[in-house]
Amino acid sequence: MLLGKPLVSASALRTDGQLTLLNNPPEPPGNSTGGPCYRCIWPKPPPAGSVVSCGEGGILGPVVGIMGVLQALEAIKILSAGSVTTNAEDAGHQTPAATQPTLLIFSAYSTPQFRTVRLRGRRKDCAACSSTHTVTRESLTSGSLDYIAFCGVTNPVSILSDDERITPQYLAAYRQRTRNLDNRDHDPDLTILDVRDPTQFELCSLPHSVNVPFSDLGAAIGGWSADNGLDARPAWLDSPRIACICKLGNDSQVAARMLKDAGLVRGEVVDVRGGFRAWRREVDAEWPDY
Repeated sequence: MLLGKPLVSASALRTDGQLTLLNNPPEPPGNSTGGPCYRCIWPKPPPAGSVVSCGEGGILGPVVGIMGVLQALEAIKILSAGSVTTNAEDAGHQTPAATQPTLLIFSAYSTPQFRTVRLRGRRKDCAACSSTHTVTRESLTSGSLDYIAFCGVTNPVSILSDDERITPQYLAAYRQRTRNLDNRDHDPDLTILDVRDPTQFELCSLPHSVNVPFSDLGAAIGGWSADNGLDARPAWLDSPRIACICKLGNDSQVAARMLKDAGLVRGEVVDVRGGFRAWRREVDAEWPDY
């Protein structure tokens, strides 16, 4: 908006993608004939920590390729587009053709794979492109607008004490000691609770680990806490030790805290510090780096 340029915006996650053209045509703030900007469509960022990145959620490579090629195509169209005016005084002058703002949605497993959603024009109260806009060069450079805080960027989660966390090396040594002493491939007294989503869990997981996605854990705990009889309570909750693990060691901390606060477990609940990223770095260099 500040540069007066259109934005070809695309995103991709798992097997889905989205594409839209923003500030197209690129008119100054306050001009309702310009295309909606990013802040028109998404006025506020989602809560910090609620968005799954492609590193955490996984992504199908060809989806990125499809969205990237579509972005390149739209960029070429913008650079080369024009409609010849009928005004004799401006004969031959090319101006960008007005377009209806749309959001193109791609889903690899849907039929059809592409669908288009029409978008509204510029918001009258938009902070970036309305006549009362507050996002300016000065607000961004003077420090009056903390843009990082606005976007919800947070520091790594740290809600557990040191004695409530274990290192990947400790977990690996514990599992190896069980194999050496008891000649068993896993310790029945240890449950590894993997709180990644099912896509990541299917991609790679530790043997005999239990998968309860972090997004489902709250509802699951509510069901286990209700008076639904013993059949509703999974047996692993009675393990002497439960080790929570995720991709980066953030969700697993929250999961461990939720289990502790719910009072459902009878043994010790710990978090694996750094998650599978640390596991790959410190224990198994061949662990998939997705």
